[in-house]
Amino acid sequence: MFTLLRARGSRLHRDSGRLAQLYGWLFFLTMRTVIKMKKLISLILCLFMGLSLTGCSQKVSSVQVQEGVDFSLVDVLEVDNKAANTVFFYFLAGIDNQSDQDYHMSNLNYALMAPDKNGYHAINPIDQYKSTITNDLRPGMSTYVYGYIGVPKTGDRNIGLYVKSKDAFLPFDAVKIRKISEDNIVHSTDAAYTIYEDEYYEFDVDASELAYHYDQGNSTIDGLKIHYKNKTDDNLVIPFLSPICTIDGFRLDELPNGGDLKNMNQEEISKQDFSSKGMQAKTEPLRAQTLGYELFYLLPEQEVTANVSFLAEGVIPDFSAKQKNGITININSPSLGYSQIMKVPY
Repeated sequence: MFTLLRARGSRLHRDSGRLAQLYGWLFFLTMRTVIKMKKLISLILCLFMGLSLTGCSQKVSSVQVQEGVDFSLVDVLEVDNKAANTVFFYFLAGIDNQSDQDYHMSNLNYALMAPDKNGYHAINPIDQYKSTITNDLRPGMSTYVYGYIGVPKTGDRNIGLYVKSKDAFLPFDAVKIRKISEDNIVHSTDAAYTIYEDEYYEFDVDASELAYHYDQGNSTIDGLKIHYKNKTDDNLVIPFLSPICTIDGFRLDELPNGGDLKNMNQEEISKQDFSSKGMQAKTEPLRAQTLGYELFYLLPEQEVTANVSFLAEGVIPDFSAKQKNGITININSPSLGYSQIMKVPY
């Protein structure tokens, strides 16, 4: 009996030793796993914090240009013209004056630039435009500045507004960049049609009431309507259409009887024969001035109809031409690469 108990005790002693050794190894492996997990979590946190700090430093969307006066990006639109291999960026930026004195917009000095390893550099654009909507901003008031820049697709894409006095760069991608392309553009021979529509906009053209008028040596064309609609709840910058009117005709001051023609009414001058010895008169394309049309942005769900007219001082079409093709309007958008020619009856 003693021998059996001793044998059992010896086996129990050996099993306890093995169990203790097993627990030791499990504890060691568990501690190694915990340490590795802590290191991994620390590394992930460091990377996340580093990326967050870097992102914040590069994504500044506003800057204080004067005490109580903030300059900030509101909306940016990227227009991709695949056919021309160009990209246009339209921007809308806001000025908010919460100071106790007027802010003179002439003090706002900013440029369209791109960052490089030495700081920032100017861009060589295809086209560029900037506009200020007001001159002075009273306390408690706000306004906008508007502009666009076109660049080749192979050129600078990380573009923004650089405020030199504050050494601050507001990259366009600091706000959500909306994107449109020429894919939604519509060409039509109809007098009234929707030229563009997507989730943000709808642009309509109505040329059904186009008309020519002549008075005291001046030619005017009116009746063109362009309708813009904002479908969203946000302020949107507008890639507005640029209609161009061309008169294939004459300058009155270059005609021998120009003085007499200026004193005629439209019915009288329309009966004049400008041909010479049976040959059609030599004309030249003369561009008319566009009047009453400048649209930079739309308020939430706003709709605006622009009534566009054109004036050509001292210019008349060739009324004696057999085909009345002497007055045309080009519904034009350089950024979208859009061009639609409309004839004006006269």
